Amino acid sequence: MRELNYLVKIEGNEALLERFISAIENGTVKVDKAYPNPYLLDTGEKFLLDKIIEYFFTTRAFSKDQYIAFFEKLRKLNGFDSYYYSLGKQTEELVFNTFERVKKGKYKIFIPKTEEKHSQPDLSEDQKELLSFLCYLAVSHIKYGPSYASVTANEYFDIVIELGSDEVEKLKKFGTGKLPKELTDYKDSDFTAKANDVFATINIKLNNETEESYGKALSFVNALLKSDFPKSYEIAFSSKNKELLPVKGLPKCGQNYLFAEAVKYPNLHKSILEYINLSKKEYEWYNNLEDENCAMPSTFAVFALGLQDEKYFETLIDYYQTVDEEHQSIQAKFTPAFLEKFGVTEKSIRVYINALLSMQEHPHNKAFIPYFAAENSLKLLLDSKENFTAYYFTDQDIKEYSDSGNDTQEMADYCWGSIMYTTFGKSKGFSKIVKELNEEQKALFEKLL
Repeated sequence: MRELNYLVKIEGNEALLERFISAIENGTVKVDKAYPNPYLLDTGEKFLLDKIIEYFFTTRAFSKDQYIAFFEKLRKLNGFDSYYYSLGKQTEELVFNTFERVKKGKYKIFIPKTEEKHSQPDLSEDQKELLSFLCYLAVSHIKYGPSYASVTANEYFDIVIELGSDEVEKLKKFGTGKLPKELTDYKDSDFTAKANDVFATINIKLNNETEESYGKALSFVNALLKSDFPKSYEIAFSSKNKELLPVKGLPKCGQNYLFAEAVKYPNLHKSILEYINLSKKEYEWYNNLEDENCAMPSTFAVFALGLQDEKYFETLIDYYQTVDEEHQSIQAKFTPAFLEKFGVTEKSIRVYINALLSMQEHPHNKAFIPYFAAENSLKLLLDSKENFTAYYFTDQDIKEYSDSGNDTQEMADYCWGSIMYTTFGKSKGFSKIVKELNEEQKALFEKLL
């Protein structure tokens, strides 16, 4: 059995653990880059973080301010993901040991459902502080965790409500209160906006359909995204116009209405690009869309600009290369609209193929065949096939294929087979397509197979 080069045992290492806690609090501790990323003192000792957290909980009497200060140090040092499990485990244990009604299941604490109404005793100041800390943990899940972390956050909120605290109600009304009010609340004759950084909601109501009004709305959203606002969120948008993006099948939602109208003003395209750059983050989502329409923030803005001009093709390609290909497929709805707008050219084919590579299997559409059965389109496809790795694989892609033991050419061939299916349908239908081609086109088509 391989000997660990870091410590995990608390007993006998208490003095060393105190040094680790001091180093975290004064900002001198480091994180080892090698998995599982133990924490490192200047003097060379290494300790696993979950044991440092366990020791912290067992030796420090609970104080909301002291606990938050300590875990904010950890978050700024190495991110919420590095400790959220250990913090949750220790906090749940503390809540379980403090409140009789809280029970402990296999994976989480909970309050059993019962028809019997409980008379809620008054909470002590210490209990209020602990429930407030549980809310802090819930909010951290929403702000710094992936979108699905909201499930855990809401479970914590439910416990806080059931135990008689009004903390959640305050958070619903006012958010955390940490963001300046000028960032979260705005009202003038053109529009009204309000944002809540706990529940990750942005509500916008336009009174006037003007370039200035939409410019103010975009500025409001962009300023929020530059702050400590959750990266997964929803936009609720209200205005007199109810026009949607010209993409069949896209869900009706606030971000669709907002960018369908804002993109009509060329002077606002710069602000829309800024929004895209601020919001485009893999594994983050718009919270107001169902699973089948899940979409990375920036999606509707990218589609809006992508149908405007060739100069936004790189914006589309960058978007396609960022999305979570395993869980998002809403971009398939955009492909027919894109081809209808731009056809197949030397520039647009790069966008098209990146779109197909942005999900596990882009569905075939019979409308694609006429665009690619032309001689020039077939030549562009053949060029893409012959230079596939150079055109469509990044250095990171090649490294990942190599590290996982996959041959780059085999991966390119696999991807190309998927592109042929999306473009022309199942191979059993190729003979029907070939019958419609002239001799030159047939020769090109054969080389694509």
